[in-house]
Amino acid sequence: MFEAEISVRYPSHTFAKSVMKALAPDDSASGGKLRIKSSVRGAVLRVRVVGCERVESLQATIQDVFRCLHAAESSLTRIAHR
Repeated sequence: MFEAEISVRYPSHTFAKSVMKALAPDDSASGGKLRIKSSVRGAVLRVRVVGCERVESLQATIQDVFRCLHAAESSLTRIAHR
């Protein structure tokens, strides 16, 4: 089994928590042995990907997580600057 952890520091706890909430549908949609778990401590968001049977699956899942992070960050930044 392969696993990875992504840690991202944001400007505030509130922003990190908002990004985590935006990722929540992906966390609950992971199926089979694959699990995605997100948590926030202070201003740091941690995303753990656990249970990938192949390294290619882990790589694809991490790419998906980064795409989702980017989308959430972009959307929240636009909302904050209105």
